[in-house]
Amino acid sequence: MFLALVVASIAGFFFAPWSVEAKSLAVLHGLCAQRPSHSFWFGVDRLPFDARMTGIYGGFLITQFYLLLRGRFRAAGVPSIPVIVVLALFIVAMGLDGLNSTSNDMGLFTVYQPTNVLRYVTGALTGTTLAVFLWLLINNILWTAERQRPDRVIGHLGELLVVAAALTGFGLLVMSGWQPSFRVISFLLVGSAIFVMFQLSIAFIQLTRRKENTARSLTDLSGAAVGALVSAYIFMSFVSGSRFLMEAALHVKQLS
Repeated sequence: MFLALVVASIAGFFFAPWSVEAKSLAVLHGLCAQRPSHSFWFGVDRLPFDARMTGIYGGFLITQFYLLLRGRFRAAGVPSIPVIVVLALFIVAMGLDGLNSTSNDMGLFTVYQPTNVLRYVTGALTGTTLAVFLWLLINNILWTAERQRPDRVIGHLGELLVVAAALTGFGLLVMSGWQPSFRVISFLLVGSAIFVMFQLSIAFIQLTRRKENTARSLTDLSGAAVGALVSAYIFMSFVSGSRFLMEAALHVKQLS
């Protein structure tokens, strides 16, 4: 049932009678300001997230894919103190860059000129932190103690360098404006946003059902997974729809 829902969702997205840009912008409208001047463009098309959010959700997806490739499935070990410090500094860097960018938008003093490149970089680093945190959260909530693995989610600082290299490659593709990649990147960003909401939802569902630390296999999570995916869709539809309604009711114009 879960797999059928995933396949139907993908088919619905691609076969819906609108452009990929329009569909992805609508789906993610409630999660991002989507300012054109802060976004990456592919000819006449722009990504559904602005540069910083593209970094966050792109970084999240890439980092979790890296963890999966490294065999960290069910890994529940907390990273070392140096790794935690670096991950925390990633969030601090985005916060400082965000404050500087906001000051620039308001015509106030800025330490440096904001750019979409810096927005992407600081967002991607924060996305890495988010990915590690959710991976750790999920594995410590869903699985029974004997099914959890003691491996650290991130083993050492060198792994963060590998992730950073992958984030750099993705960033160069995003900034290239290469039109053939637009559909793929847009779909990945939409999928990443749904996956973040899905992971948060399934953790919440298991906690509210008092079913934490009970799963021994993926099939034990099938019911919760369906509920989590539906919850993610409902939440994203609600926030996007609410923003569209508020903009229409208040005649709000999108920031340039």
